Amino acid sequence: MKKVSRFLPHLAIAMLLGLMVITVLDGYNPLMAFLTSQTSKIYIFIACILGIVCCCMLIARQRVRRKRQR
Repeated sequence: MKKVSRFLPHLAIAMLLGLMVITVLDGYNPLMAFLTSQTSKIYIFIACILGIVCCCMLIARQRVRRKRQR
């Protein structure tokens, strides 16, 4: 279970970065037409940034706990 809880934030960061790339690419190439609403693009981008910040904070917290346990 510990390995899964350590792995999940890293996986979430990778997936959120991928979603951010798709959102940015859709802005540069509208023919891809992933997203049609500008508002939804903004919300997705903000959610990605917040998710990455939360995951980074979780990873930092896990590292501090591991150092204290040693």
